[in-house]
Amino acid sequence: MKKKYIHLALDAAVIAVMVIMIDWLVGMAGDYAMHRMPCYSGQTAKSNFRLNKVDADILIIGSSRGAHHYVTSLLRDSISSYLGETLTAYNSGVDGEYINSNLCAAESVMDRYRPKILIFEVSEWEFADEYAMHNLESLAGNYRNNKFVRMYIDELGWKERAKMRCNMYRFNHKVLEIASSYVKKGNVTGYEPLKETMKVMPKHVEMPHTIGGYSLRNFERVLQTAHNKGVLLIVSSSPSFRSEDGNVQLAAICKKLNTPYIDCYDVAEVNEHPDYFKDAFHLNDKGAHAFTKLFYQRLK
Repeated sequence: MKKKYIHLALDAAVIAVMVIMIDWLVGMAGDYAMHRMPCYSGQTAKSNFRLNKVDADILIIGSSRGAHHYVTSLLRDSISSYLGETLTAYNSGVDGEYINSNLCAAESVMDRYRPKILIFEVSEWEFADEYAMHNLESLAGNYRNNKFVRMYIDELGWKERAKMRCNMYRFNHKVLEIASSYVKKGNVTGYEPLKETMKVMPKHVEMPHTIGGYSLRNFERVLQTAHNKGVLLIVSSSPSFRSEDGNVQLAAICKKLNTPYIDCYDVAEVNEHPDYFKDAFHLNDKGAHAFTKLFYQRLK
């Protein structure tokens, strides 16, 4: 009987060592793949690029609304002409990555270099607690090599910190996305045009407007960091179709921290044109060009 328990203990020890070794190999392979990932090849690569490599003079950060609403080349050429110098620009908006993923990216960017203009696309509803932690785990692949990703995830509590100690957990939902990033084709501007036009008038969806503490703390820290580093950070809310929501609290926060805020969330020049929208929350390419021109006029 005693030998049986000894064998069981040895088997368990062997399995534990094998799991640890496999986890270590997964971590090494995953971290290497993230480090070598192409810059312009899909959402995962784009997220990795903005966290660790982007160096554009004009940088747009946001979710899908950022990616689809700001025509990079139009904004770059307009600002370059106005300033009389040749600037580079990149739209680093990533589908599904809301406020705290974007704040994490902004902090990482400003820690590496000082962009001339940083446009931070956000709407007030993103501050609600139900969106605060949305998709932060999508950054798990950078947990080991990016101190801001570690900071944002660690602040979520000991359970999230414990999960990040397991490399198989960090990469288990990213394997296909990482692999496809070596195959997909992207573009050097980061702007992702939507071609469809919405066919049916959407019903209004009431969005939450409770400002959550976690998001607010991070947002205020990012705005203060921009001031301290001399980065012109502009907070922007792009159009939603005939929205009945407002951004009153967001405007007040920006005013308190002396940060420029361009609110085009509900502007007739765009919102009264159904042909400018792909759906209630996203502009199509025609609408994006109209909005980008409007945004530039308000930026000047």
